[in-house]
Amino acid sequence: MKHYFLFFFLVVQMAFGQSLFPYLQNPTPNSMIVTWKTASNNETIVTYGTSPANLNVTVTGTTNIFSDTGYNNNYYYHTAKITSLQPNTKYYYKIKTGTSESAVYNFRTLPLPGQAVTANGKIRFLIMGDNQIKAEPRYDSLTLNAYKKLKEKFGANSDPSDNIALTFMVGDQVDVGTLDHYENVHFKKNIKLSPYLPIQTTVGNHETYGTLGMNSYYAHFYIDEIKYKNISSGNENYYAQQAGNVLFVSLSSEHTGSAQQTWLQQVLNEANNDPTVDWIISLSHRPYQAEQYVGDISTWVRNTAVPMLTASNKYLMHVGAHHHLYHRGQLKNTPNYQIISGGTAWDQYWGMSNEQDFDDVQKTLTDWTYQIVEVDVNTGKVDIESYSIGGVYHKKYNELVDTFHRYKNQPKPAKPSVTNTFTAPVTLPLTLNGSSFSTTNGELLNTTQFLISKAADFSVVEKELYRDYENWFGKDGNGTSDLTKNLNANVDITKAEIAANSITNGIYYVKVRYRDRNLEWSDWSDAKQFEVTGSVVSNPTFTLNKTEYLQNEPITATFTDGPGNNQDWVGIYKKGQTPTSVTSQAYAYTNGQTSGTVTINNGLPNKGQYFAGFFANNGYTDIAPKKSFYVGPKVVLNTSADEYPVGGTVVVNFNNGPNLTKDWIGIYKMGQVPGPTPSVKWSYVTTASGTLNFTGLPKGYYYAQYFLEDGYTSVGEKVFFKVGDIVTELWTNKPVYTLGENITASWTDSPGIIKDWLGIYPQSVTTPDDNFVSYTYFDGITQGTKTIQGTAVPATPGNYYLVMFTNDSYTEVSNRVQFQVSGPSLGAEEVKSTEKNVILYPNPSKPGEPTFIKSDYPIEKIQLMSANGDLLYESKNINNQRFSLVNENLPKGVYFVKVHTRKLFTLKLIIQ
Repeated sequence: MKHYFLFFFLVVQMAFGQSLFPYLQNPTPNSMIVTWKTASNNETIVTYGTSPANLNVTVTGTTNIFSDTGYNNNYYYHTAKITSLQPNTKYYYKIKTGTSESAVYNFRTLPLPGQAVTANGKIRFLIMGDNQIKAEPRYDSLTLNAYKKLKEKFGANSDPSDNIALTFMVGDQVDVGTLDHYENVHFKKNIKLSPYLPIQTTVGNHETYGTLGMNSYYAHFYIDEIKYKNISSGNENYYAQQAGNVLFVSLSSEHTGSAQQTWLQQVLNEANNDPTVDWIISLSHRPYQAEQYVGDISTWVRNTAVPMLTASNKYLMHVGAHHHLYHRGQLKNTPNYQIISGGTAWDQYWGMSNEQDFDDVQKTLTDWTYQIVEVDVNTGKVDIESYSIGGVYHKKYNELVDTFHRYKNQPKPAKPSVTNTFTAPVTLPLTLNGSSFSTTNGELLNTTQFLISKAADFSVVEKELYRDYENWFGKDGNGTSDLTKNLNANVDITKAEIAANSITNGIYYVKVRYRDRNLEWSDWSDAKQFEVTGSVVSNPTFTLNKTEYLQNEPITATFTDGPGNNQDWVGIYKKGQTPTSVTSQAYAYTNGQTSGTVTINNGLPNKGQYFAGFFANNGYTDIAPKKSFYVGPKVVLNTSADEYPVGGTVVVNFNNGPNLTKDWIGIYKMGQVPGPTPSVKWSYVTTASGTLNFTGLPKGYYYAQYFLEDGYTSVGEKVFFKVGDIVTELWTNKPVYTLGENITASWTDSPGIIKDWLGIYPQSVTTPDDNFVSYTYFDGITQGTKTIQGTAVPATPGNYYLVMFTNDSYTEVSNRVQFQVSGPSLGAEEVKSTEKNVILYPNPSKPGEPTFIKSDYPIEKIQLMSANGDLLYESKNINNQRFSLVNENLPKGVYFVKVHTRKLFTLKLIIQ
């Protein structure tokens, strides 16, 4: 049982002397948890009441004392749970430890299930993503702007608690799971909102890193108490929480598996029958889809969790993060949104990664954003607004960059039509014309979908043209890499062009449907028939729905652009058989269709390797290439460990194998392709289940795979492991660089994960963390070269090292390569005020821009003074060699910054 313990929260201390800032979590209609942190004293007192002038109730909480790097039993975490509260009621409170106490703040309890917060029937939520960065004022700028927007939208005299029920944060609340990061990244950067709005968190990959990892997450939050309908996950990795008529389902993309899937189904079963739940919103750190760093998503969320959720007519959307930008898309066939709310963490702009324009993403904006979700309980409406503060290159001031909505019980758009009149064969290109969009409720057109098929029932689609009215993707022209282009600007999506020679000659059918911005699809139009002539392409295709089948499992073949003879047919044979000399294992006629599907309903009874052919007119002439497949049990491989020492024995267990003659298991290095590349080690299997031992593997990243009958046809999933501790060989093209010179890094045997990255650190940083000079991703290439250039190379002379990390973590996987940068003491773009061991830049600066301070020694205190000597701002106990000031509220003029480190440095700062 977790004890309630006091959460000390030492943050920037303002000139008026306040030192305690509360952090709220786990709201219910009848309770609230208040936490804060101090450096000493285990007194934990909260006084509260329904009037700021009468805090007449006192609650005494408990304290836990934590230790970590930089904290020697002096991290006092205070927690008080206030109970017996009234639903949907505003309470005023303050916290106290010893002689320190907070200002008077307020919070509001949740309404009863199914009910609203405001008098006009609304309940609202904030959604925010990654924090991560410690030194720069990014996330605190985001929360400050959210605070300002709430004042602007709902009145200058309103409190955040008057209009927002809670904030959901979608993972990577910290960069590493250390006490330092929870104090200075998560809690400190949330102080503008956390005293008013309870924050609920989702596990990100960065919570699992650092000295304490997930233990720090478990210590700071109380997720094990959260239940829905008395359903608990039994852990703090994932949970469901109801607020009003909304059920939030916080998934863990870092702890996927059957246990979470079973729990999710239990939650959905209850929610579908719960009259107080109208909407379900799911959240996970790794997203459903991503157009940058393609593939860096949660396949479990996409392929398992979301399909379960879409079965519920209460499901609204999925929220992800991980990618440090904003993205919004829609599922194609269900009325559900999927967004990325990626906060303000490490830069992610166009041109930094592998990119792909996906149909199910309408816009990707490299902006730092947050969302306000407004639910109208009485009308069944949800409206979402996304506000941006821009990014590194272009600042925005709470600019509304996206709005979307979902309203229940609304009519769908009118059934469209294809308006072309086809009286004779046509030659390509051909423009298909859809009718005008029409609806009875004022909704606008969002999406069109044209389908072209040679089958009258559209069982096989030759071409799909799926487009949203806007498609924000890719860098906009020659500008900076944070500007996105709308590829569908000035495009009439009710028209679709079939390009010349893009389909073969023959008879086709076309139909279209329209989707409005409420995600309602119209009915499909009536199909129209047309004939294409004059195409010079001939491209019959033949595919199977799978490459591995269980015994007696139905086998479906799909074909296109066949000759259309009544006795064209699909036949199945054993591997090695010649169709002209043996009887097929099974067959089916295509019945004159040029495109369509045929199914062998009973499959094949015997395990083994087979192939399917598409043959012409009851003969054996191939219309398209044959397709090989396997029939038999699903093979399962696993290793006894994820990591083995050099010289150790790698143990590979196999189960449920077909045990065909000369089946074998091969070991390959990551990136190697079986066949063209020989295996590193291999062995035959002689039983359906068993164990094989492999010795003598040099250090490296490997996978094991099961192969059939002395060939290279693999079945089952690969199993990955590594040999050795630091395994990647990394080197640079030279040991000494001049200031600003490009650095070329080369490597072999990297892990091959899309978010592996190269970090440059000063040699004084012995334990890598977020105090790097730069980070560079390289698309997970296992062996290659990357040029590090521009702002990624060191900006000051000195001694540095380059090292590779895996999977967006601080886990080193390579040797460290030391190098030196020589040249002038300051970079050309930095006009800096300097005084020996302290640097202040940029200087001059502008209002709204951050000013950075670098010191050769840990900074104890920062003071910002006016030209007249008045103290404007003070921050104590920084204990870091970097610091940042936010100049947002500073008028133009001259200021002085006093930096207390090994001695006192006074630097002039100019705001112009």
